[in-house]
Amino acid sequence: MRAFPGAQRIPAWMLRYKLRNGKAGFNVVYWCDNWIGLIYITEYQDIAFMHFLAISESCRSVGYGIKVMNAIKDTHAGKRIVANIEKPDEQAKNYQQRIKRKSFYERCGFSSSGYLVKEPGEQLEMMIFGGLISKEDIEEFYDNLFGGVLGFFVKPKVTRI
Repeated sequence: MRAFPGAQRIPAWMLRYKLRNGKAGFNVVYWCDNWIGLIYITEYQDIAFMHFLAISESCRSVGYGIKVMNAIKDTHAGKRIVANIEKPDEQAKNYQQRIKRKSFYERCGFSSSGYLVKEPGEQLEMMIFGGLISKEDIEEFYDNLFGGVLGFFVKPKVTRI
């Protein structure tokens, strides 16, 4: 799971727990009986929020990511698909990785939503496929995702780029 910065990594024990207990939206990706990666997507109204798409290091740069992304777009046809990526920042140690990740999403038909989402420990740029999204849509999605009490403490701040 080194594909994600520390703030975005889900502990391995939590992944195993969620997968064993049938957490909705969690999918393990196999290609010809070989483990390729993990996807976690939740839906709210016409928004499919891709919390993460993780492709195994040994399977990167050979086309699996685009194949998986195309399958996601087919599975969620008619919905707006959003994903948060680390904001490109020339001062960041992983600047090249951030640019490469944004380029991947753009090759898959995503574009910037025009919004930054500030979550604990990081600023993320929201990418979108299949339409536009408003600040109100984003805030409503997060309200639904986190619920009342948790949402009060961890509600991300949404700002225009």
